[in-house]
Parts: sequence; structure tokens; C-alpha cells
Amino acid sequence: MATVQTSTGVVTLPDGVGLTSKSSRLLCALLEGVLAIVTLGIGYFIWSFFTYRHGQTPGKKLMGIRVISLNDGKALTFWMTLLREWVVKGFIGGVTFGIAYVWIMFDSKNQALYDKVLNTVVVNDPQGLTLPTIAPATTPTTF
Repeated sequence: MATVQTSTGVVTLPDGVGLTSKSSRLLCALLEGVLAIVTLGIGYFIWSFFTYRHGQTPGKKLMGIRVISLNDGKALTFWMTLLREWVVKGFIGGVTFGIAYVWIMFDSKNQALYDKVLNTVVVNDPQGLTLPTIAPATTPTTF
């Protein structure tokens, strides 16, 4: 099992899940750009609504990687992914004039500045081992 050191402790990742490399993150960013162009932006936008619920963008989905929270080691929810991709990433990227993206190259956990703000990392997880488990439905008992 891989572990990731955080400011509040250690997060243990499931077997087969590890941090995504710097080169994979760069390749994913390039793939995102290509997908946005090929789908004229509209297809990419629609596709995002299906992948965000698993802590992924369309490019991450194709590459088998996802964003997880270091608070619980689970994939981001739809709303957290939306916040990360459209609000925090855009704001911090703009304020830092792109340094937020380059930060990945110098960080030991391959985090960008927006990952540090949200306490997230990008991991290889093609099998979905970091997805939150859903409790089975219970049947009501009759008296």
C-alpha cells in the first residue's frame, strides 16, 4: 500500500493506487486541450458532467487517473471537482500568472498550487479503488 504524507498525518492508498507522475500530468493537460478542440468545447463540457462525479475530467478518465482528497483518500465529488476545475484552478492560475501549473514540476507530491489549496492529489486509479463506497440499501422492516 502506498502512503501520502499530509500536514495532518498520513493517507494510505489502496493497493494498485499511486501518485501520478509529472509526465502523466503534463500529458493529461495536453490531452484535455486536444479533447476540448476536437469536441468544439461543447462535447467536452457535456462529457465533464459525467466524469466529474468520479473526481475526473474527460482526459483523466481516458488516462485512468483521478483527483482524490487527502482528507479522506477518496475521489472528489462532482461539486468538489467542479470547484477545483472551474473556480480554484482558474483563480489561482490567473493570480499567479500560470506559476500554479508549473509548481507540479518542483513538488514532491506532484501537486499544483490549486491542489495544495484544496488538499488534493492526482493518482493512478484505473479500477476506481478510491471511489466512495455506497452502503447497500436496506429494506424496511415491518412489525
